[in-house]
Amino acid sequence: MNNYYQTEGNILTDVDKFVMVILLSKVDNAQLALVLNYLYPAMMHHYNHELEYTETVKWFVAVGQLLKGEYYPGEVIWDQQSVDAFIYEMQKYRPEYDLSRTAFLLQETRNTDSFYKYSTSLFAHHSRLLVVRVDLQYKIEYRSDISVWDFDEHMTALRERMSNKKGCFKGLEGFVWSLEQGYKQTGSHDNKGSLHCHLALLYNGAKKDNGYYCGRSVGEKWVSMTDGQGSYFNCNDPKYFNVFKMKGTLGVGMTHRNDSDKVQNTINALSYLTTKKDKYEQRLKAKIPNMRTFGHGTYRTKKRRGLPPITN
Repeated sequence: MNNYYQTEGNILTDVDKFVMVILLSKVDNAQLALVLNYLYPAMMHHYNHELEYTETVKWFVAVGQLLKGEYYPGEVIWDQQSVDAFIYEMQKYRPEYDLSRTAFLLQETRNTDSFYKYSTSLFAHHSRLLVVRVDLQYKIEYRSDISVWDFDEHMTALRERMSNKKGCFKGLEGFVWSLEQGYKQTGSHDNKGSLHCHLALLYNGAKKDNGYYCGRSVGEKWVSMTDGQGSYFNCNDPKYFNVFKMKGTLGVGMTHRNDSDKVQNTINALSYLTTKKDKYEQRLKAKIPNMRTFGHGTYRTKKRRGLPPITN
């Protein structure tokens, strides 16, 4: 298969991994030559000046252009000497890599703190909230057709629907969302390069009481608004639900304000959106300028009821 026609998400993920291997590991130069001869023309084929790329991708392109910029990417041959030069130039970015990773972790800490204040305010205000989690993604057969522009358009439309609080979002009191790009390919489960959204919804428990139904309704709305290209995983499915209930870490379903353990479990479970171990690896590798990858509703104190919703 022509490498140019691998999905853009797969290419970006492979570039990210390739650069981190050079920066963080002892490398096999012969093996890197094989990978570079595949990755460089593929990355340059997909490169779009209108997008903002993560640092590893920018460095990959910059070093490639420094060493081979006078040649058409498809004609470049990376021999041992040029691979050695690529590694030498790339390793100069190690200090910048450390700084960028630290900056990313600091931003995730700020996101976690912001979410914690938001969620605790919601639980303090409502006697009970129905917590629903849904993972929104795309069917495997359509992933090569979905660009980051499409993803941003779909997410913008979804946030507008949540703000309007109609249909499957009726009774919604709060929400949090996080955008990611899959990093792993294990067995039959291929999530590498796939764009997806982790979504948590907090409904008024006096108006909604069936988390599985709410999750399914939201998932089906996603499928509909993506013209059948979308898919979803309902975290309120009884099979998933019962595993965490048995572990005593249930963080979805009906949560009563006076059940402090359940409230804490819920907050901990939702904090997964900003604190999971591979969050850095699953960051978006390409974004539209000013595209946000995390957000939640805005809580208004005291005179909150009756006011139009504000979204972040």
